[in-house]
Amino acid sequence: MAVSDDLNTDELTATLRELATANETSPPVAASEIRRRGARRGRRRRTALTLGAGTAALALAAFALTLNTGDAPEHRQAPAATAPRLPSPSPSSPSPSPPGPAPTPVIGTVNFEKQTLTIDGRVMPITSGFPTLVTAHPLTVSAKLDLTRDPVGPLAKGACKAREPYVVELHDTDGTSIYAGSLACAPRTGGWIGLGTKDAVWLYNRLTPGDTLSAITPRVSDGP
Repeated sequence: MAVSDDLNTDELTATLRELATANETSPPVAASEIRRRGARRGRRRRTALTLGAGTAALALAAFALTLNTGDAPEHRQAPAATAPRLPSPSPSSPSPSPPGPAPTPVIGTVNFEKQTLTIDGRVMPITSGFPTLVTAHPLTVSAKLDLTRDPVGPLAKGACKAREPYVVELHDTDGTSIYAGSLACAPRTGGWIGLGTKDAVWLYNRLTPGDTLSAITPRVSDGP
């Protein structure tokens, strides 16, 4: 009887231990640990959300790129502009001739009708000599002569005496020589325009070779 009671006591003790183990609660967790666990869970959620948003953005970008690539019109490079071709000159058209030399300005006039020589408004009377009738004018100054060293036509130097030994030689377009100055004698060839001494010196200083004078010739009558 005593042995049976001991067995019952041992079984009861084992059963109570099993019940205690089964109903044993976990030890309480400190508040700081609870906060750390919550923070870790929050970080994991935010990381997951960030990754998800990034993945979605990449997908949208790839989709938009696909649309732009497929639907965008092709940009073709415009051809380079070429300069217009100028028409080539016709082989039959004559080339323009170069302009001729400019006419020499006339600086004075020899009036054979009135027997005067006018330059720069100065009227000089022809005092002696009878110039050869000039038909091919104008007259051009060809030389300025000094009677002490230069001959006048066929006359030797010093053959004609004058107070001022300065003479201007003129040529018409035919090459005929006409002399103008204060000369005491006239050459037998060519023409001669006799001037006063002062007018002869002024004319010699005023004219230079190449100057041109117009000429007015006497009118030729047609007869009765």
